[in-house]
Amino acid sequence: MKDKADGALMTVAKAARYLNISTDMMRELLLDPELPRIIFSDDRIRVSQQELNKYIRKRGTEWY
Repeated sequence: MKDKADGALMTVAKAARYLNISTDMMRELLLDPELPRIIFSDDRIRVSQQELNKYIRKRGTEWY
């Protein structure tokens, strides 16, 4: 069964904690235009947990 939180939107800090990386490293990942994110009008950024998982899996297999 699919986890309800799987599609949850996370802040940059929460996404960093989820990946067990620093907030600065998460912001570096966000420099990649292939990482889906939502930017609100007041510059708040949210990342879908589901899309983040897809992105990390893809980067893990296409790192070269």
